[in-house]
Amino acid sequence: MIHVSLQLDEFGRLACRLEDKESNATVSCADAREGLLALSGALDDLEKDGTGECFWLQSGGEYRWVFRRLDERVRLAVLWCSSVAIGFQHVFWAECPYTELVGRLRAEIADFSVQLVTEVTSPTDRAG
Repeated sequence: MIHVSLQLDEFGRLACRLEDKESNATVSCADAREGLLALSGALDDLEKDGTGECFWLQSGGEYRWVFRRLDERVRLAVLWCSSVAIGFQHVFWAECPYTELVGRLRAEIADFSVQLVTEVTSPTDRAG
């Protein structure tokens, strides 16, 4: 089972905490909206084609999310690249039931999207 949680970090970046019994990581994206759209698109591709991937850009590099469906299971690998010379390095890898992971990620994306809209439209944000 993979535990997933989305939130804004102290710099306003989208941060995703990934945990299972063997590994854990926190990955982030400089643009929260772009990160949500990219992750949602990767899940759409996974559901349609059996594979999906997206990139979360940071000022110092990029995270690459890679999903692969294997019958009723899904493998998730998250990689980090800070330099072409070094290439991608594994940050997180896990396998779990397909419907469990996709359902969790879709729910987190939906919940976080509502929180993001609420923060952007709150009166304190609009006050000049």
